[in-house]
Amino acid sequence: MGPAEPRLGPLIAAGALLGIGLGGFVDGIVLHQILQWHHMLSARLPPTDLVALKVNMVWDGLFHAFTWITTAVGLALLWRATGRADVVRSTRAFAGSLAMGWGIFNVVEGLIDHELLQLHHVHPGDDELSWDVAFLILGAALIAGGWTAITARPPAPPAP
Repeated sequence: MGPAEPRLGPLIAAGALLGIGLGGFVDGIVLHQILQWHHMLSARLPPTDLVALKVNMVWDGLFHAFTWITTAVGLALLWRATGRADVVRSTRAFAGSLAMGWGIFNVVEGLIDHELLQLHHVHPGDDELSWDVAFLILGAALIAGGWTAITARPPAPPAP
C-alpha cells in the first residue's frame, strides 16, 4: 500500500470552524462591547434599564460561549489535521478557510438574527437595513475570497 493521497479537507474544516468562532468574537467584542451598537436581544428587549441590559448581557455571554466552543473545536481539528501525514499544510488554503468561516458566520448570523428573528441589527436606527445588508455583503465577500484562495492553483515551484 502506497502513501495516502494528499488532502486539504481536514485543514479546511479546521480553518472554517476557527473562522466562524473568530468572526463571532470580532462581532461580539467590537459591535457588542466596544462600540455598543447592539446586544443579542436589543431589538426585542432594548437595554433601556438595568434589568434589560443585564438580560442582554447574559445572552451576549451565551453567544460568546458559543464562539469559544466553536473556536476550541476548530483548534482541536487543526491539531489533529497537522498530525496527519496525508494533510497538506497550505497557508493559502488555511487562510482562505478562515476567511470563508468568518463569512459563513456573518451570512448565517445576519440572515437569522438580523433579518429572520429580528433580534438585533448591526447598527440600529434610520439606516439599519443598510448596515445589515453591508454585513451580509462583507460575509459573502469573505466566503468568495476564501473559496478563491482555497481553490486557486498553487504557484509553480521556481525553476532550478
